Amino acid sequence: MVVFDLERLEGTDLTSRPYRERRAVLEALFADRGLAAPFTLCPSTIAPATARAWLERTSAGLEGLCFKRLTEPYRGGASAWDDYKVRATVDAIVGAVTGPPAAPRTLLLGRYDGAGMLRYIGRTAHPSPAP
Repeated sequence: MVVFDLERLEGTDLTSRPYRERRAVLEALFADRGLAAPFTLCPSTIAPATARAWLERTSAGLEGLCFKRLTEPYRGGASAWDDYKVRATVDAIVGAVTGPPAAPRTLLLGRYDGAGMLRYIGRTAHPSPAP
């Protein structure tokens, strides 16, 4: 599971904060809790040359690029950001994690419907332990 944004943490709504702040909280979460497989922190850059280099390595599993304004809050159901996908994917939101965050058993997933309500769409299988 590749994680690229954070909307809520331990009951705190982060959606009104700019992406720059949400990203800093997300990076701290990975660092402080030692998160590892099945979680992967999505790489981030503001350097166009670095982004171009990532696109050249699509055979290594890169799904695409997401372009976010560092000053924008999260806008659920109405994307203000652009993306460029090199594969067909479906965006989902992790609504809950069962088990300890460092070793989750399952991730409960959701998507926004046409009315902007977050709806449950499924869950992941039990992830394999990290090698």
